[in-house]
Amino acid sequence: MPLREPPNDLPRGNALPKNVLIVDDENEMLLVLRKALEPYREVFSVLIASDGEEALAALREQEIHLVVTDLIMPRMDGFSLLVHIRSDYPQIPVIIMTAHSRPVMERMAWKIGVAEYIEKPFEIKDLERKIVANLGVGERENDTGLRGMKASLFLQLIELEHKTCEIRLLENPTAREGSLFFKDGLLVDARLEGRPPEEAAREMVSWSDVEISIRRNDSKVARRMSLHLQDILRDTA
Repeated sequence: MPLREPPNDLPRGNALPKNVLIVDDENEMLLVLRKALEPYREVFSVLIASDGEEALAALREQEIHLVVTDLIMPRMDGFSLLVHIRSDYPQIPVIIMTAHSRPVMERMAWKIGVAEYIEKPFEIKDLERKIVANLGVGERENDTGLRGMKASLFLQLIELEHKTCEIRLLENPTAREGSLFFKDGLLVDARLEGRPPEEAAREMVSWSDVEISIRRNDSKVARRMSLHLQDILRDTA
């Protein structure tokens, strides 16, 4: 892949390059991206990680200024990584790589603590533009990451990416806790204070100020829901 010269209007000077961490389980893609972004080495250095666990190790060991991450990965995926970043490193902007380009992504991106998203497959120049535009962002006013957000936004992302997991929700300030279970993006169960699953789900998706955590979920969890997530969202709209 031929290397292009970066735009002339990029910031230069004696400042050290910022560190951009790219996270993806496809090693070939990581190497291609690192090579393609080499012309920007005076502006930012590219670090790579193959999953969320490697990414968290990198975040602990050195200063990272921006993270670009895939969502579907082995071991720790991009969803869990996003939760950790928004909880422990809320100043770091995140760009997610996703196969989805739908209106819901445009609506939810900044509300779930994501600077931007980019649709796969993408042009290198589009990723370059998003990285440069978001370096130094991260101190956005009123950015609270995965705290103080509506549960429904994050749940729609889980559905879009066909994820199997348990989403644990903690409502602020009442400290009520509940869980929603997904299998391949399908909402199969909801548990809150012994309520029937549909009633529990309706209650939790209406919460407007929550903290979210993710647990890997055994796919054997039986489906107890007769409604889909979108049905419940419409009921609570």
